[in-house]
Amino acid sequence: MVQTHESQFSIDGGSGTLRRQAEFGIDFRNTHWLLYTHVHPDHSLDLLHFLFASSYTPGFDRKRPLELVGPRGFENFVEQYRDGILSWTKGGDPGFAVTELDHQESHAFGDVRVTALKLNHSITNMGYRVEDKQGRSFAFTGDTAWCEELVDLARNVDVLVAECSGDEAHTLDGHLSAPEVGRLAAEAKVKQVVLTHLYPLPNDRGRIAEVARSYAGPILLARDGDRFMV
Repeated sequence: MVQTHESQFSIDGGSGTLRRQAEFGIDFRNTHWLLYTHVHPDHSLDLLHFLFASSYTPGFDRKRPLELVGPRGFENFVEQYRDGILSWTKGGDPGFAVTELDHQESHAFGDVRVTALKLNHSITNMGYRVEDKQGRSFAFTGDTAWCEELVDLARNVDVLVAECSGDEAHTLDGHLSAPEVGRLAAEAKVKQVVLTHLYPLPNDRGRIAEVARSYAGPILLARDGDRFMV
C-alpha cells in the first residue's frame, strides 16, 4: 500500500490482502488505484474481493471509477477473472477502468508518477518505479529473474522493495536470489532494501547476510504492517 498527501493505492494483492489491510487500519474505501505487476494468483487473487467490497459495503458509494493497472493483456485477464460473478464485482456504481502500461511507459496517479519496466519472468511482469514531485522514490520488482532492466528500475531510489524468493543454495527459475538482490542494490545505488516474496528457507534471515556481501546499506525482511517513510 502506498499513501501520499493526495492519494492511496496498492501494488499487487494476493489472498487475504484486503483483510490484513483492515487489521492495520488501512481503509480500502480511500484506495483509488490498484496496480498489478502480473497476473499470477499470489499477486492478484484479492482483486475480486476488492471489487466485491467496493460494490457491497453498506453506506459506501464510490465517487469515481476505480482504476486497475497492469501490463498489456490485463484488461482481458480482469474480464476472464470476473466471469461468472460479473454482477457482484462491478466495483460500485461508478465501476472501474483498466489502464495497461507498456515497457518504459509512465502514468500519473494523483501526486505521483509511476513508470513500468518489463522484467524477466515466466509471464509478463512489470516492475514499477514510483516518484513524486519532490524526487522521492521507491521501486517494486514484482517477480523477476536477473535482468539489466532491474538496475534502471531501481537506480538511486530511496526504497527498493525486491522479491527475494531464494538464497544462494535455493534458487528458483524466474525469481531473484539474495546474492542477486545484493548485486542489484549495489549497482543501482539504492538507499534501502526491503526483501519480500520470501519463500520459506531453513534460515530465512540468512538472506540478509547474502545481500550484505555486495550491498552496504540497510536491509530488512518485509513483515505485514511494516511502514516506510520516503
